[in-house]
Amino acid sequence: MLTQFRWRVAGAILIVISGGMAFFGVRLPILHESRAAFLVYWLVFLVALIAAIYCALLDLRYIRVRMAMEERELFRDTLGDESFRKALREAQAEEAEKRKHNNTP
Repeated sequence: MLTQFRWRVAGAILIVISGGMAFFGVRLPILHESRAAFLVYWLVFLVALIAAIYCALLDLRYIRVRMAMEERELFRDTLGDESFRKALREAQAEEAEKRKHNNTP
């Protein structure tokens, strides 16, 4: 499985390739002379561009998954911890007891 760094590098390289091909595509005389060369050139450009977009979407999905995992871990470390919940219940009970005593005449 590819790592995040690898597909980011691959995506960046594909973007550079696509940009270079788009820039030089209008300047290469062979593309104006041969229909086959024109089609192959722009097909390669399209494949590189689609692959770069795929790398970006893959990275976006990876970031979302990592964020969900980190949120779950953070929850388990704080609110999901039984000692924290016990301390929270005790603090709420004390607060309720204080309110009860303050409201009685």
